[in-house]
Amino acid sequence: MFKSFSEVISAASSRGPVRVAVAQAADEEVLSAMVKARRKGIVEGVLVGEEVKITNILKNLNENPADYTIISAVDYSDCAKKAVSVINNNQADVLMKGILPTADYLRPILDKNCGLYTGRLISQISIFEWAEKQKLFFITDCAINIAPDINQKKSILLNSLELARSLGLAKPRVAILASQEIVKPEMPETIDADVLAKMAEQGEFKDAIVDGPLAFDNAFSEEAALQKGTGGLVAGKADILIVPDLSTGNAIHKALVHFAHLPTAGVIIGARVPIISTSRGDDSEVKYYSLAVANLLANRSS
Repeated sequence: MFKSFSEVISAASSRGPVRVAVAQAADEEVLSAMVKARRKGIVEGVLVGEEVKITNILKNLNENPADYTIISAVDYSDCAKKAVSVINNNQADVLMKGILPTADYLRPILDKNCGLYTGRLISQISIFEWAEKQKLFFITDCAINIAPDINQKKSILLNSLELARSLGLAKPRVAILASQEIVKPEMPETIDADVLAKMAEQGEFKDAIVDGPLAFDNAFSEEAALQKGTGGLVAGKADILIVPDLSTGNAIHKALVHFAHLPTAGVIIGARVPIISTSRGDDSEVKYYSLAVANLLANRSS
């Protein structure tokens, strides 16, 4: 299991570059991340968007535009459609969001006729580096599925296991989040957590260790789990946190970024290829780390 993003970057560099199609790449933060990743041997770029602006930004970054494939597009919708088309034509291995709204980005991805839909549920996973504990951990879903039911939560869990194993975690410990550990009929998230834990006992998730419901402190703090008498193999040692809904996941993600200042990356799993959909407000470091994670996913799938 990788303990830091620097280890992820080293591994991605050693496995060779993957082709990344960027939808609306005319943005300095996006292109800074692409340039850095290309120089590390992690990516090759197919840049979709305003050709003149992309070229000028690359030159300002001391990069030769001729080292990239640049595809001209006129607006957000055109950028997203052309980037998805690049994937469908097997000209790229990863799709990345540039400087465009999420709705415009996702629309052609989710198109059941010509998008990247596979029949699987797609879900977003945030990866955080916890230097104090020398580990990476995952929170899902923070961006796609608004109020997942039990079957969707199962799919979200399976997607997170795919990512964890791509990052070298052979036996992930998964906490199903709720506000408390007691199963209560009036708190549906506790029922779902209990059901997922029982699925794990029956071998639904292979060698993953799944427990829930678990409160946030008991999932990640061994001290809190000990003080509260919360036992099990996951309490205080969670690698993956499955949140009950998007609002909860989004709030935790933003708190860890803006208050705890933890380094982060983000990917979407379940489509034909790994998808990067970081926020337009994220800096180039977040996008760079996400490119390294997507490289390992794409190389594992190939």
